Formats: sequence, structure tokens, C-alpha cells
Amino acid sequence: MSFKSSTMRAGALSAAALLVLTACGENGDENGDEPDDANGAAEENGDTADTDDDTGAEDDAEDDSDAGADANGETLTISLFGEEPYSWIDEETGEPTGATIAVAEEIFVERLGYEVEFEEEPNWDSLIPGLGAGHWDVVSAGMSINADRCAEAAFGEPELVYTTAFLVEEGNPAGVENFEDLLDADLDVVALSGAVESTWMDEVGVDHNTVDSAADGIDFVDGGRADVFALTAISLEAMAGDADGLEVTDSFAHELSVGAHAFRLDAQDLIDDFNEELAELMDSGEYLELVSEFGFTEDEMPPSGLTAQELCEEDPEELTEQYLDD
Repeated sequence: MSFKSSTMRAGALSAAALLVLTACGENGDENGDEPDDANGAAEENGDTADTDDDTGAEDDAEDDSDAGADANGETLTISLFGEEPYSWIDEETGEPTGATIAVAEEIFVERLGYEVEFEEEPNWDSLIPGLGAGHWDVVSAGMSINADRCAEAAFGEPELVYTTAFLVEEGNPAGVENFEDLLDADLDVVALSGAVESTWMDEVGVDHNTVDSAADGIDFVDGGRADVFALTAISLEAMAGDADGLEVTDSFAHELSVGAHAFRLDAQDLIDDFNEELAELMDSGEYLELVSEFGFTEDEMPPSGLTAQELCEEDPEELTEQYLDD
């Protein structure tokens, strides 16, 4: 699905976007082959001159000091993923919504002056390949920053810290509370394909299967095809916390997991503009105001001083000890 937004949201179904998503969905592995075409990134620093005379050039030079003027009405294509409370399509309004969507609209539209077209990608594994292939400019889905993903995409600065939980039968009959508990339990376990929970279970040695969407994982447990679905705790609470016969376990932090907006590798100017506005939102407290509407609290704000570069380049265990265990 494709949705356009300028200073206000307006849903607009795009058949072309659906064709793009169909092609992108065939690319199954987030860390698969190198994309063939990384061109076509938004020209966020394009020519803003309206006239050829000297006075016009001077006016444009002054406008360039304002980050919002750089966009000059250009359109950014932003991919979202159907996982509450990060980004999804509201069933009643048919419009994109969620914490990361609110941040994207505030920064890209209100502050930087872009027009925005949102496209829903139903398969998590296709988000980064679609970014590299030029199908969209930004991924707004609360994607955790890690070294594998940093090899294929660039990330804005940290925004939200995540913990993990399990969706299980009501009463949690197997008593599973973390990944280590799953090692000795004879249970059918599923995780989102390409998500950090799947990676962590591979590292721990937990046998599990994968699903393409969060809704699929919930359906697997609800329908008895799986005993456990591992996902971020806030997502499970938002999407299945009130489901009859199901229970979301207490959350736990297996490893430091921090989400951010993802960009093309060649979009450094856009990333710099985004990070500048993000820092202002964080410092002023406006960021927390934006995401609190969707259930995020001060507890989910990133540790002071943590950077995307650290999450891309440094050892996850050392970062966990530094920022979570102190």
C-alpha cells in the first residue's frame, strides 16, 4: 500500500507500490545478496534556486541555512511494517500510524519540508533489500541496529530500547521466561524471520521456525501451530495482550536492542539532517511526547551517549554490560 503525506496525512492507494512490494517480497533474506541498484536516493540537498539573478541566488543561500528549505517539496518514500506500536495501517482510517510514523512525519514533513509517501511492506525480511534496491528511501519500523544490518543500510541515531517477551498459552504452562528456558523445553517456537529474536535463538541454540509477519506469529500460537512466539514485549502487549486464552510473559533483556530509522547507504546528507532534528526532539522532550501516545515511556528511551556507530561496530556483549548491567 502507498500513502502520501505533506503537512497533513492523506491516504492514497498506489497500485504501482503494490507491484513494487510484490517484487520485493520475493527477496526473502534481509542479509542476502548485494542489491543491484542503490541509486535513486532522494536528492535532499537539491537545487533550490528559483531564478538566475544574483538576488535570487543570495535568497536561496539564506534559505539553505534552514534545514526545512533543503527538501524543496521533494518526496521521500518511506516503508513501514505492520507491527504495533511502531508502524502499521489503521484499519478504521486506512492511514499509516504508530510511534515511528509520528516521528517520521514530524521530522521529514514538519521540520525538513519533504512530502512523504508511505508504502507498507508485509515481509520483514524485505525491508532492507527494498531499501538497497531503491524501492524506498527510509524504513520506519523500529528496526534494531546491529552489525549485519549496518553492512546493508545506514541508521539514524538510537531512538527506542526494546525488551523481549513470549506469547504463550494462558498460564504459561511450560514456565518459559527467557531463551535459555526454551533449550530444555519440548516446545514449538516461532520468531519473525530476520528479526533479532531469531538471531539470538540461533546463537543460544534454540530450535525454532520463522514467520513473515507479527500477525502470523500471533496466529500460530492462537491456532495451536506453535507454543511460543518471541517478539519485542511492547509489540506483543499491543497486538495480543488482550487475546483470550493467550498470555504475554514478563519482558526480559537478552541483549541491548535499540531501534532507529534506516536509510540507504548513500544518503548521508539526509541522515545528517534527520539526526540534527532528532537530537532537538530528544533534548526538548518532544520525542517522548510523540511516542508516548503509542505506549512508550521514559524506560524505552536510549541510554545517554549511545550512538548508532557503537551499535554497528562494537561487541554486543560489551555494550550490554556497559549500558544495561550498570
